Amino acid sequence: MTLAMPNRDRWSIVRAMFDAVSGLTLAQRSKFLDFACADAGIRAEVDSLLAADDSAGDWDISSDRGHRAASTEEPLPEIPGYRVESLLGSGGVGSVYAARNVTSGARVAIKVVRSVGLGKQTMIRFRQECRALARLSHPGIVRLIETGSTAGLTYLVMEFIGGLPLDAWLAEVRRSPKRCIKLVRAMLQALAHAHDAGVVHRDLKPRNVVVTMDGQPRLVDFGVARLTADDGRRTGYRTETGHLVGTFAYMSPEQADGRSDWIGAVSDVYQAALLLFEMLAGRLPYDTDGRSGAGLLRAVLFERRMRLDEIRPELGKPLADLLDRALSIDPSQRPASARAFEAELATMQVGA
Repeated sequence: MTLAMPNRDRWSIVRAMFDAVSGLTLAQRSKFLDFACADAGIRAEVDSLLAADDSAGDWDISSDRGHRAASTEEPLPEIPGYRVESLLGSGGVGSVYAARNVTSGARVAIKVVRSVGLGKQTMIRFRQECRALARLSHPGIVRLIETGSTAGLTYLVMEFIGGLPLDAWLAEVRRSPKRCIKLVRAMLQALAHAHDAGVVHRDLKPRNVVVTMDGQPRLVDFGVARLTADDGRRTGYRTETGHLVGTFAYMSPEQADGRSDWIGAVSDVYQAALLLFEMLAGRLPYDTDGRSGAGLLRAVLFERRMRLDEIRPELGKPLADLLDRALSIDPSQRPASARAFEAELATMQVGA
């Protein structure tokens, strides 16, 4: 199967429209696009880009980094059975708080969305995150404790992971190539478990991998996770074709192209390879500096990937070849599964 990319001229128009309105208010955006965008298809693509950009947010459910008291305008929520202590982070659809179980004193992270005023798809996606986590039980994946609703709030309670997000872990001390490969192999084992359970993460990025105090990776934030088609039939949920979800710079090409029908295990393989490339090379394989969201998506869709041996030739051609395949725009050229990618990585010979 060959992935058909969108027309470059059409993409240039979409990007120009997105860049023109991304800094405007919602009312100004609508007025401008009503006037300037007569093509309904292009308008839909621009609106999808804007929606994905608006909903982007990072959650930090690890360590004490990033903790901050909630502002006076947004008081700490009251969750039955828990004492909420501080705000960890906010995104387009809700907030994550540090809390303690009032009985055991155990630390937890609680993700909260307001049940009133949210769109139907937002609540469906939040409930799907709960379903996805409920299906998973692996030492490399954050553990769901419970879900519930109270006083206009819907929430999910997760374990609180002591450790550092991947980017902070890398910045703390220089990590050897062998150590980085070992970490990604452990991530791939966790992903294989998720894929067996019918869950595709879809948003692997440094902030969504927490490295624990004993050096083990934990996958967090399944907020845009996708259930397989069979599970989707059981839950009544579908990811709409054409709707962008994820983080622009780390999206797989099929995500950036809005082709949800092509998203699967190999999409997570792509993102895991992207993280390993960044860990080893100190950068992504395409230029991201100073680029808008649309510019990043264009890089994912169209631009040549740098090879690892162009930056770190001492790591050898076999590893560079493997990452080159895993980062292919065409999903069929990548390792067919997380297990297959992990098995190939296990054969790589690099320095300690």
